[in-house]
Amino acid sequence: MIKAIKKTIRGIRYALEGWSFALENDQHFRINLALSLLGTVLSLLLLSGCKALLIALINYLVLVVELINTAIERAVDTATNKFHPMAKAAKDVASSAVLTIGLFAIIVDIIFLLPAIVEKL
Repeated sequence: MIKAIKKTIRGIRYALEGWSFALENDQHFRINLALSLLGTVLSLLLLSGCKALLIALINYLVLVVELINTAIERAVDTATNKFHPMAKAAKDVASSAVLTIGLFAIIVDIIFLLPAIVEKL
Protein backbone atom coordinates (compact mmCIF):
# COMPACT_ATOMS: atom_id res chain seq x y z
CA MET A 1 0.00 0.00 0.00
CA ILE A 2 2.78 2.45 0.92
CA LYS A 3 4.57 1.57 -2.31
CA ALA A 4 1.45 2.43 -4.32
CA ILE A 5 1.06 5.77 -2.52
CA LYS A 6 4.71 6.63 -3.17
CA LYS A 7 4.29 5.70 -6.84
CA THR A 8 1.20 7.90 -7.08
CA ILE A 9 2.97 10.83 -5.44
CA ARG A 10 5.91 10.38 -7.81
CA GLY A 11 3.50 10.36 -10.76
CA ILE A 12 1.86 13.58 -9.58
CA ARG A 13 5.30 15.17 -9.21
CA TYR A 14 6.15 14.20 -12.81
CA ALA A 15 2.86 15.69 -14.00
CA LEU A 16 3.60 18.94 -12.18
CA GLU A 17 7.06 18.96 -13.77
CA GLY A 18 5.29 18.70 -17.14
CA TRP A 19 3.14 21.72 -16.31
CA SER A 20 6.23 23.60 -15.20
CA PHE A 21 8.05 22.69 -18.41
CA ALA A 22 5.13 23.87 -20.53
CA LEU A 23 4.87 27.15 -18.61
CA GLU A 24 8.59 27.84 -18.92
CA ASN A 25 9.17 26.67 -22.48
CA ASP A 26 5.99 27.01 -24.50
CA GLN A 27 4.71 30.48 -25.28
CA HIS A 28 1.53 29.07 -26.83
CA PHE A 29 0.73 27.22 -23.61
CA ARG A 30 1.11 30.46 -21.64
CA ILE A 31 -1.15 32.31 -24.09
CA ASN A 32 -3.78 29.57 -23.99
CA LEU A 33 -3.55 29.45 -20.19
CA ALA A 34 -4.20 33.19 -19.94
CA LEU A 35 -7.13 33.06 -22.38
CA SER A 36 -8.59 29.96 -20.75
CA LEU A 37 -8.39 31.52 -17.30
CA LEU A 38 -10.00 34.70 -18.60
CA GLY A 39 -12.86 32.78 -20.21
CA THR A 40 -13.34 30.64 -17.12
CA VAL A 41 -13.31 33.58 -14.69
CA LEU A 42 -15.73 35.54 -16.85
CA SER A 43 -18.05 32.54 -17.08
CA LEU A 44 -18.02 32.09 -13.31
CA LEU A 45 -18.75 35.78 -12.77
CA LEU A 46 -21.36 36.26 -15.47
CA LEU A 47 -23.04 32.89 -15.96
CA SER A 48 -24.48 30.26 -13.70
CA GLY A 49 -24.93 26.52 -13.52
CA CYS A 50 -24.30 24.39 -16.56
CA LYS A 51 -23.34 27.32 -18.79
CA ALA A 52 -20.47 28.32 -16.51
CA LEU A 53 -19.38 24.70 -16.20
CA LEU A 54 -19.51 24.24 -19.99
CA ILE A 55 -17.29 27.28 -20.58
CA ALA A 56 -14.82 26.16 -17.90
CA LEU A 57 -14.68 22.62 -19.34
CA ILE A 58 -14.10 23.79 -22.91
CA ASN A 59 -11.39 26.21 -21.81
CA TYR A 60 -9.78 23.44 -19.75
CA LEU A 61 -9.79 21.18 -22.82
CA VAL A 62 -7.78 23.79 -24.72
CA LEU A 63 -5.04 23.44 -22.09
CA VAL A 64 -5.14 19.64 -22.21
CA VAL A 65 -4.79 19.60 -25.99
CA GLU A 66 -1.99 22.19 -25.83
CA LEU A 67 -0.11 19.99 -23.35
CA ILE A 68 -0.48 17.00 -25.68
CA ASN A 69 0.70 19.15 -28.59
CA THR A 70 3.76 20.24 -26.61
CA ALA A 71 4.59 16.63 -25.76
CA ILE A 72 4.30 15.57 -29.40
CA GLU A 73 6.42 18.48 -30.60
CA ARG A 74 9.17 17.75 -28.07
CA ALA A 75 9.12 14.01 -28.82
CA VAL A 76 9.41 14.67 -32.55
CA ASP A 77 12.23 17.17 -31.97
CA THR A 78 14.03 14.55 -29.89
CA ALA A 79 13.52 11.79 -32.47
CA THR A 80 15.10 13.66 -35.37
CA ASN A 81 17.21 16.73 -35.90
CA LYS A 82 16.78 16.61 -39.68
CA PHE A 83 13.74 17.67 -41.65
CA HIS A 84 11.43 14.78 -42.32
CA PRO A 85 8.00 15.19 -43.94
CA MET A 86 6.36 12.79 -41.48
CA ALA A 87 7.86 14.65 -38.51
CA LYS A 88 6.44 17.87 -39.93
CA ALA A 89 3.07 16.19 -40.47
CA ALA A 90 2.97 14.93 -36.86
CA LYS A 91 3.71 18.40 -35.52
CA ASP A 92 1.25 20.06 -37.91
CA VAL A 93 -1.56 17.65 -37.02
CA ALA A 94 -0.97 18.11 -33.29
CA SER A 95 -0.98 21.87 -33.77
CA SER A 96 -4.20 21.68 -35.78
CA ALA A 97 -5.85 19.89 -32.84
CA VAL A 98 -5.06 22.92 -30.67
CA LEU A 99 -6.39 25.26 -33.34
CA THR A 100 -9.59 23.22 -33.67
CA ILE A 101 -10.43 23.18 -29.96
CA GLY A 102 -9.25 26.78 -29.60
CA LEU A 103 -11.62 28.01 -32.32
CA PHE A 104 -14.45 26.00 -30.78
CA ALA A 105 -13.71 27.53 -27.36
CA ILE A 106 -13.71 31.05 -28.81
CA ILE A 107 -17.03 30.45 -30.56
CA VAL A 108 -18.65 29.01 -27.43
CA ASP A 109 -17.20 31.80 -25.27
CA ILE A 110 -18.60 34.42 -27.64
CA ILE A 111 -22.03 32.76 -27.87
CA PHE A 112 -22.42 32.57 -24.08
CA LEU A 113 -20.29 35.38 -22.72
CA LEU A 114 -20.88 38.23 -25.18
CA PRO A 115 -24.60 38.54 -24.36
CA ALA A 116 -23.81 38.40 -20.64
CA ILE A 117 -21.13 41.10 -21.00
CA VAL A 118 -23.41 43.33 -23.07
CA GLU A 119 -26.21 42.86 -20.52
CA LYS A 120 -23.88 44.06 -17.72
CA LEU A 121 -23.00 47.24 -19.64
